[in-house]
Amino acid sequence: MVRRIAYRNRAVSANATEPDYVFRTVSQIALNYRGGPLSESSAGAVAGGDRLPWAPDGTRDNFAPLSDMCWQAHVYGAAGRALSAWCDERGLPLHVFGWGPAPLAAGLARDALYLVRPDGYVALADPAGQPAALERYFARQGLVWARRDRRSAAE
Repeated sequence: MVRRIAYRNRAVSANATEPDYVFRTVSQIALNYRGGPLSESSAGAVAGGDRLPWAPDGTRDNFAPLSDMCWQAHVYGAAGRALSAWCDERGLPLHVFGWGPAPLAAGLARDALYLVRPDGYVALADPAGQPAALERYFARQGLVWARRDRRSAAE
């Protein structure tokens, strides 16, 4: 057993000269669930099933809300009134981040809606940013969002 562990360590060290080898080996950055049953649509280069890309807007870190480990909606740019009202009425956290070079470079689409699962992966990407997309998604998944004063079936 000791020999096997030592051999594996040598294999990692031998390839560690490639700059990102160790990072790619131990991280899940390349993992995605595109085409999975909980993944729908795309907006920009980001599709349902992708890990939410890191795109700080200069004042806020878009990964900070992920520590809540709940379903949440993200918009980069401006969220429409209908979407804001839908999320508020149902208690779905809506995080609106400024638009700029970081979201653009991350492949996000301006004003699109990204429904983020509790594990940080995008469930739904809707380029139009419409609450109807959330309604359809949750209906297909058999999830019902309760009003703000009750806990959601999706939690």
